[in-house]
Amino acid sequence: MDTDAFDGASALQQRWQALQTSPGCLPSYEDMVLGGLGRHADNTALVATNGQLPLAFLWGGARFERWLGQEIQSLDIGGLPADVVHGFREVTQDALQSLAPATTHCIRARQGTIESTGLLALPLANRQGTPLVLLFIEGVTSRLDLVDAIFRATNQGMLALSAVRDHLGEVFDFTILALNEGAARLLQKPVAEVCLKRLSSVVPNLAGTDGLKRLSQVLGRGGTDSFEFAYRTSSGKQIHFKLEVGCIGDLLAITLADISDVKASETSARLLFESNPVPMWLSDPESLRILRVNDAAVAHYGYSRGQFEGMTLLDLRPPGEREAAHPTIGRAYDLEDQNSSSCHLRADGSIIEVNSFARTITFEGYSAVLTAAVDVTERRQAEARIAYMAHHDALTDLPNRVLFRERLEAGLSDIHRHGGELALLCIDLDNLKLVNDTLGHPAGDEFLRQSATRLRSCLENDNLVARLGGDEFAILHRPSKGLQDVAALAVRIVNAFNKPFLIHGQKILSGASIGIAVAPGDGGTTDYLLRNADMALYSAKAEGGRTYRLFDIEMDNRLQARQVLEQDLRQAFSEGRLDIHYQPIVSLHAGTITACEALLRWLHPKHGYVSPAEFVPLAEDIGLIEPIGEWVLHQACREAATWPENIRVAINLSPAQFNSGFLVDYVRSALSRATLDPSRLELEITESVLLLKNDSTMSALHQLRDLGVRIAMDDFGTGYSSLSYLRAFPFDKIKIDRSFVHELGNNKHSTAIIRAITGLGKSLGNTTVAEGIETIEQLDYLRADGCDEVQGFLLSKPVPAAELKDKFATWKPEWN
Repeated sequence: MDTDAFDGASALQQRWQALQTSPGCLPSYEDMVLGGLGRHADNTALVATNGQLPLAFLWGGARFERWLGQEIQSLDIGGLPADVVHGFREVTQDALQSLAPATTHCIRARQGTIESTGLLALPLANRQGTPLVLLFIEGVTSRLDLVDAIFRATNQGMLALSAVRDHLGEVFDFTILALNEGAARLLQKPVAEVCLKRLSSVVPNLAGTDGLKRLSQVLGRGGTDSFEFAYRTSSGKQIHFKLEVGCIGDLLAITLADISDVKASETSARLLFESNPVPMWLSDPESLRILRVNDAAVAHYGYSRGQFEGMTLLDLRPPGEREAAHPTIGRAYDLEDQNSSSCHLRADGSIIEVNSFARTITFEGYSAVLTAAVDVTERRQAEARIAYMAHHDALTDLPNRVLFRERLEAGLSDIHRHGGELALLCIDLDNLKLVNDTLGHPAGDEFLRQSATRLRSCLENDNLVARLGGDEFAILHRPSKGLQDVAALAVRIVNAFNKPFLIHGQKILSGASIGIAVAPGDGGTTDYLLRNADMALYSAKAEGGRTYRLFDIEMDNRLQARQVLEQDLRQAFSEGRLDIHYQPIVSLHAGTITACEALLRWLHPKHGYVSPAEFVPLAEDIGLIEPIGEWVLHQACREAATWPENIRVAINLSPAQFNSGFLVDYVRSALSRATLDPSRLELEITESVLLLKNDSTMSALHQLRDLGVRIAMDDFGTGYSSLSYLRAFPFDKIKIDRSFVHELGNNKHSTAIIRAITGLGKSLGNTTVAEGIETIEQLDYLRADGCDEVQGFLLSKPVPAAELKDKFATWKPEWN
């Protein structure tokens, strides 16, 4: 138990209460967090909310990240495992509703353990709008091994062993990972004294028996086995166990039954009956009549002693199994098969699964069969539940990625042996993020459940549908009519998802994009077939979605061409073969050049100039945009330092550059090395940067403004929340997207939009810039509407830095 964590929770609550000026008034984020967490910062994380539920982590301490198991900055809480999400949502909702600190325990299964961690949530006021929540983990207060949890649910003797190997990989011992009280009693030692000890140190003279050999054999061949094992204790007593052994990887799960008294003489049989916790009985080998039962059998089965002694072994079986269970030769020890489990009927009508161990002994001068019954019902149910959970998605109850891959491999193996085709359909759904953002994650979960139901309704009995994660689903289909059959299934799915969803009283429009690969023609291995189906899915989405595409070889060719282009781009950057061209930005009022936009260019030795629209997204995908962006900053600032002092340089920033956390340092370094006045640098960002919606992004923008750098919004008007961004940050300049300029004079809506943007810019004190000017008519429209600056091919194409000095010296506006 982490006492420091509990002290930290108490201290943070006291600090929160001290900062609360009045009931219902939340302390501010700055007062509570900035400089106020001290040594407790590592245990904390800050969460953005929608006023009711948590949305995403903004930042977190190192210990919090280790506990969560991943980096959490900008991490969407909905993407975490369901057990963790439940704890976060519960404590955050309590804190936001009560406007006071709230606590809960986060219970989750991880790496074979159940972990209970205390969570403290402190609601904080946020100057930007919706409140924030500071989460504090109070340490792992308990850890319960899952195997131990199963063990504790039964009085049977149960152990879990892990193999100990030498340098050659040979097993020479086992470690006792867990055991229950029943096993501790059988081993005659306390649980604490036995747990995590070597088996050889717990069992005297183990090396002198065949126990290690038998256990190693089970480990080597897998599966299950049962055998007897005997050893002599330090007091000299001989103990006999019946072991039921199961193999799971390098682990052994063992059920112990002490059958020492079964091995003893008739005189010790009564003692066994009186004291053994395992249900036992004696039966006649010919008539199968039960002669005697012990107290454990009476208690466990619920029959009275008189009822038991009026029954036969067949009466213990469920009615539907009695005829099949009747032994061919009518002997009791044939009915009690030691190597398999059987079902028994209890007095209350419930069915239990037992392993029976039978031996022939002499009882009152006659031959009898002594049977010990170990109830494995709970164990089998626990094993079945764990196996099911390991192969199914908890939200939709569909097979998960693990089971899907197993079925795909089995299906491919089957068509390789017997012929036929197997179609793999990879499916991506539209609008899951929108549902989560607008209606909350419970609505997103309901959307996924309804999607799973729709997919099932489109399938035939021999199809398999699985959820691979997020909004990704996949289907295995055995077509009876070739591609015609596959295409018909894809059409049914697309049509099904074109119908609105009703989520929490709201109609939601979605859609499905499908990529299809058919084995063996499109791939004979699991990885290759998945790869080709993914390529087909990418093609369907690139064409606007809500459709399906079959894989063809051209998709593979395009992928290979992209991979070649990726290598060429890496090489071009490392060898300094990227270049920057500059396009002048001109004042409509003065007719002078006010700035030049830096535009990245790549002259490929084979293909000529590669479009930035092609290689810039590629650089973002492969993680190259950050070093390229840093180089552009330094190079453009050096060039601008040689220009006339009244001309600025404009540089586009990618959203990926904000994720690094070093953007402000890069800009500061570039300005310093070039000795360029910060006011001569304009940084252009698109709305996708502001979609990040985290404190670090906004902090970086404000820090850049504090340096004296000008900030411009690029491609204004193309997003769905442009106006809200103007309110969130004071931009210096608004750049009107070229799509509106292109339709000037032909589309009254575009003309009206430009007039509205220029009017808005004047009201807010922003400079407005129109890009993509190609005709003098467009220029006249913009000048009449009050636009401040323009750029485009009509004025100047982008030119290399060496040509700028002549352009500066000879510039004359085209409209004069």
